[in-house]
Amino acid sequence: MHFSALNDIQSCPLLTEDLDHSCDDWKLCVIGYVFGKFPGFRALNSIIGNIWKCEATLTICESGWLVYKFQNEEDKFSVLCEGPYLVYGRPLILRPMSEYFDFSCSEMTHIPVWIKFPNLPLKCWTPRCLSKLTSVLGKPIQCDKLTSTKERLSYARVLVEVDLLADLRSYINVILPNRNPLIQRVIYETLHKFYQCQR
Repeated sequence: MHFSALNDIQSCPLLTEDLDHSCDDWKLCVIGYVFGKFPGFRALNSIIGNIWKCEATLTICESGWLVYKFQNEEDKFSVLCEGPYLVYGRPLILRPMSEYFDFSCSEMTHIPVWIKFPNLPLKCWTPRCLSKLTSVLGKPIQCDKLTSTKERLSYARVLVEVDLLADLRSYINVILPNRNPLIQRVIYETLHKFYQCQR
């Protein structure tokens, strides 16, 4: 079949009837990305049985995207709701696959990153206070166990979803309840080597 009329135009318009509607595999797929050093196929595949405990297959695209295909939508939504997940300490970012996902793009710009607040006053280690501090930087997800139990006092550590397209602050100007100012330093773990922090 040859569409000769397309030879004279600059783009190729596709119509709904051109597509295969029996192939809706994308509805059962989740797109993933590991921030930092790539942990390898075995580690990324083992999370299916060891952590998620469901049936799924993993495909790794040349562009670096991970595609987890589930057997049903219930397992898919369960995995998406129960995150975040770590592989060798690195965040595994998961999102539902969009209908026309472009594997060449860098669509996933919001990712979870571990953030340290060194020398944060102990009175500021409450969940409410940590949530306020991290909300300046992104969307708070959770603090680590040593922070919640205060077993490590040199820094508080929180997992925060940040926007890679935005400049991140390297410090936060805090006004304490006694009106004293506090310049709180921020340290981002495993950030992309080209990422720039705002001063």
